[in-house]
Amino acid sequence: MIDDVITSAKQKDGYDKEAYIKKKREQKEYAFKLIDLSLEEMKTSPNFLMDYINIQSRFDKYSPRNAILVAKQLPTATYLKDRKDWYELKVSYVNSSPKKIIVLEPGSQYTNKDGKTLTNFNTKELIDISETNYKPNFKVQDKKLVLQALLHECPADIKAVDSLDSGKLCEVNTDDNAIYICRSDNYDEIISAVSVELAKLNMFEKTEELDDNKAKVVGYMLCKKYGIEPLVTISHYDDPLYIEEHF
Repeated sequence: MIDDVITSAKQKDGYDKEAYIKKKREQKEYAFKLIDLSLEEMKTSPNFLMDYINIQSRFDKYSPRNAILVAKQLPTATYLKDRKDWYELKVSYVNSSPKKIIVLEPGSQYTNKDGKTLTNFNTKELIDISETNYKPNFKVQDKKLVLQALLHECPADIKAVDSLDSGKLCEVNTDDNAIYICRSDNYDEIISAVSVELAKLNMFEKTEELDDNKAKVVGYMLCKKYGIEPLVTISHYDDPLYIEEHF
């Protein structure tokens, strides 16, 4: 019958356009709903907040929304690629149906009835390295070079001291536009301390406020990115999307 012919024509090579459109629409609805629920959960769940911060530190180029999506779907993710990229690396999957992580990527722009230019988002399916047999060669960072890189374009004077009255290893002083660093051979501790104070300094230039909690989050993420154990405690914070300003 003609109906069967039309259906077959729509499904060339097993591709069903209408089913694909429906799937993508449902994925996008799922993603935005998951983001909304996750933002509320972040306000009451320190554990999920830390999942998000750890994911953002490992995927520092991801938008906060995509970091939230990954943290909610697979907080242990370390290395994500889509199926095409994994195929080009000639990897095989541990299971025949690997777990897919839904993220958002910007698409076309449009103007709404109020004259505002908005961006339409599409969904993308990613697969974590834990679902494959791929063995990456991760480079171990030289901690001395990490510290040098941090201080290379420091917007304040850098002064080495034997100790600070506050008991800290590093402290920024906005009055004389200087950052004081205690002499030490323990690069983990120094980098952890310096990263927090540098974050304070950079935020102060924009807001003229020294926000200790925000700076600790930024410092924590930076340390995690370079394989350094951060020596800071993250206080609970109700507005995680501020990190988009720094990453």
